[in-house]
Amino acid sequence: MFLANSAIYRPPVAKRVFLIALKRRATSAAATASAPVKSYDEIPGPKPLPLIGNAWRFLPYIGSWDTTDFAKWTKSLLDEYGKIVKIGNLPGRKDMIMIFDPDTIADVFKNEGPYPERMKFESVKYYREKIRPDFYEGFQGIVNENGERWLQARSIINQPMMKIEVANLFVPKSDQVSKDFVKLVKAIRGSNMEMAADFKNEIHKWALESIALISLDTRLGCLQQHLAKDSDAQKMIDAVVQIFELTYELDFKVPFWKLFPSKTMEALIGYSDNVLEISLKYVDQARSKFGDLSATETPEMSVLQRILKRDQSSKRAVIMCMDMIFAGVDTTSNTAACTLYYLACNPDKQEKLYLEIISVVLANPCENLTAEHLNKMKYLKACIKEATRLAPVVNGTARALPKDVVLHNYLIPKQKADIFMFNSTLYLQEEHYPDAKKFIPERWMREDKSCPVRKANKAHPFVFLPFGHGVRQCPGMRFANMEMETFIARMLLEFKVEWHQPPLTFISKALQTPLSPLQFTILDRNK
Repeated sequence: MFLANSAIYRPPVAKRVFLIALKRRATSAAATASAPVKSYDEIPGPKPLPLIGNAWRFLPYIGSWDTTDFAKWTKSLLDEYGKIVKIGNLPGRKDMIMIFDPDTIADVFKNEGPYPERMKFESVKYYREKIRPDFYEGFQGIVNENGERWLQARSIINQPMMKIEVANLFVPKSDQVSKDFVKLVKAIRGSNMEMAADFKNEIHKWALESIALISLDTRLGCLQQHLAKDSDAQKMIDAVVQIFELTYELDFKVPFWKLFPSKTMEALIGYSDNVLEISLKYVDQARSKFGDLSATETPEMSVLQRILKRDQSSKRAVIMCMDMIFAGVDTTSNTAACTLYYLACNPDKQEKLYLEIISVVLANPCENLTAEHLNKMKYLKACIKEATRLAPVVNGTARALPKDVVLHNYLIPKQKADIFMFNSTLYLQEEHYPDAKKFIPERWMREDKSCPVRKANKAHPFVFLPFGHGVRQCPGMRFANMEMETFIARMLLEFKVEWHQPPLTFISKALQTPLSPLQFTILDRNK
């Protein structure tokens, strides 16, 4: 799921609920206004040591924190310090302010300004600025750019990515990718109908094939049964997965690589070169077949065509396509896999979803799915949302605010800290979602009277933000949801999915991903 350029987007909530939320925020703001504003130094958090500050807490063996599981670590900070936490005195980087309160999260977005500034991945910036300045020419891309340069890039990509009509064009194509994945599952399934321990890589193949179709306007051929290790597809998969791992080590821990030679940085450079080389190859191939880019735009134009029509620089098109791929493989594949997992562990929910799907495509389940089909599958969307809530791939988002601001009654000086909003920590709190650890898709169905708990639309509107919020909301949200919906629908039309392993475990770093092998048992429905 990718990392919006207009007035700030509000999540869809019923008018009554939204007014209640506004009243709640106004009451909270009034209460805050009546109390004296506290200083930055008074923000709760771990006390730094002389000279080394809080950096030692992140070090292996001697550190006091286990950050191998980011989700558990952030929950421990919430439990110990409360809804706002400061980790200060970090050599080589700004302080970190962590927010675990939806009202305060809303205030952050309210104060982000016209050019919302995200924390840059310094390792990515170094690669693009110092290692390959010949190609990037100072352009950091839509994920790592800030200010007016970000706005310029975002304006190029918004129309192709944010318009529902463009996303709808890709539903049949995305469905064909999912059909091909079903064929692959049948070919690689074991005699006991169980998937192998490396099945996660197969789902990565599906996700890369899907996003490459959108961003590079091509089928990479990822869904071959025996994908060669040196193939473009496998090299791209390996690179995307490893880059997330490497940036976590380089950007979320003490940045020793800025001072000493680093094998981790060397690896990042190698994988980044691979992605750049492959992306450039396919953008050039696509451009050669597009013809006259100055011609009038037609509804049938691909996303890449629309990007090149707005900015005919192949280099910038490659950079934006790479950012789409970085944001759209590991994220989408893990959310799809987790949705399958929760459906496998809840066969009654799986059967309910299967019945919805066949009620929509009963006439001919072999025909291509369309946008009209997906619009009717409300329970499918609810299942994906509930899986996203229980196993969020993205921990939250971050901002560097352009002015002094009062958050949670503390004064935060301009550019003093990176503000991290850990929405994922809120997803499992009973105050927001009753029976928070249970898979209850019905909580997302407004009209479903069978839901045993309070509906999700009664939660604070700034709790559930899996795609971010505001003008920097993920531009690929529609495509990510469309890909996952066709994937789950195709899998359930063909198979019953079961889970006979211990409960799935996760590891949470830059992204939260399954740690356990995805050894689903996959049975043919027609048997």
